[in-house]
Amino acid sequence: MTEHDRPTIATMRAYTWMNIFTGFLVWGVALAGVSMMMPVMYDTISKDMGWSVTQTTSFMAIKSAVSAIGGLFAGSLIVRLGLKRVFVQSVVVVGVATMLLYFVSNLPIYYLLAAFSGFASILALICVQVTLAKWHSASLGRITGVAMLGGAVAGTIVPFATTWGVQHFGWHATSAAAGVVVLLFVTTAAIFLFRETPEAYGYTAEELDPGPKGGKHAKAAAAGGDSPEFSQIVRTRPFIMLVLAAALSGAISNGVNEYVPMFVARQANLGAYMAALGFTIVIVISGLGKILFGWVFDRFSTKGVAACWALCGIAVLLAFPVSGFVTFLMFTVVRGVSHGGVVVQAPVLARHIYGIRPIAQVIAFLNAAFHLGASAGIWVIGVGVDVTGGFTIPFIAVAITAVVCALLGLRFQPRYWAGYTEKRADA
Repeated sequence: MTEHDRPTIATMRAYTWMNIFTGFLVWGVALAGVSMMMPVMYDTISKDMGWSVTQTTSFMAIKSAVSAIGGLFAGSLIVRLGLKRVFVQSVVVVGVATMLLYFVSNLPIYYLLAAFSGFASILALICVQVTLAKWHSASLGRITGVAMLGGAVAGTIVPFATTWGVQHFGWHATSAAAGVVVLLFVTTAAIFLFRETPEAYGYTAEELDPGPKGGKHAKAAAAGGDSPEFSQIVRTRPFIMLVLAAALSGAISNGVNEYVPMFVARQANLGAYMAALGFTIVIVISGLGKILFGWVFDRFSTKGVAACWALCGIAVLLAFPVSGFVTFLMFTVVRGVSHGGVVVQAPVLARHIYGIRPIAQVIAFLNAAFHLGASAGIWVIGVGVDVTGGFTIPFIAVAITAVVCALLGLRFQPRYWAGYTEKRADA
């Protein structure tokens, strides 16, 4: 492509916002929105179908486990087939799997749809994160936070809408309606608005998002040119520790989120609508957390991520004194802020630590590890609740895990981050 043929910067920035809006919709409706429905419906599903807590909540455990497996293949699929093809087809599968919950009559079908949804969800999420990492450099954390705000917007609607739908039409019909929304609106955006990479138009992310003139971002752009191939890092100790930390972060964030409505309704005895309100506050406040921690990650990189993981541990400890509205609000707000940061972490960790060359594979592995950890966390907490009769011991275990996760995060070296100094690079 010649200089004359290249689109203007204004056009390219319009493309970036089209990608951000598409990611906003996909995350808010197809991924976060659908996932938000399940915890709100668990109590009803358990009673209607005669299933135990562990059997019912295993939907998201299985979904997360399959997402972990799917994440291992996502990088190679994206490289081989292209971002858009993988992206559009995965969104379609999420919509169909959600719609087919209408026909669930037994556990095998319930779990099978969880598996299909999990595999497609991770592909869609990784496509969004890889695209944002390809289009943005200096402001990647903040931009990812903006795109992921779709989950916060969905959080203002989905829990209460789901509660209302379940009470008036049942959980089967409510799920089917959600699937139709994904197929009609989200798939359309994925087809017509999505743009894969700025290089196709003759630009790099550093040209479109360079950061302050004369600042450290120029050094980061130059450093990014020598980023390693994925084959060079996949068996190294730092990469293995990064994957382990990502897995633990899934357990301390998404693992806990699955039990917020049930915890509020059962152990705190605050009722079904307060349970829905608690989940809504967590998701809505996570929007603030995405923007806040997006800025923190751009400014402090891996140390900011470690701080986010530590906050996850503090949040779960705040669950213990919940007995009235004030303590309920403290718990849900801190849980929401910390959850928002975890949602933004994968593209930042991948780009800052390993650069742009292996970005698809690194993001895929981080998401796979995250969902594997979330799956294990959901299952372990569920078993802990069934065995001990409460959330005390499982939540203490989560807090300890958060401390371990934060300590691991302090050891990572963000060599391809704009703020990584020459002195640290030489160390």
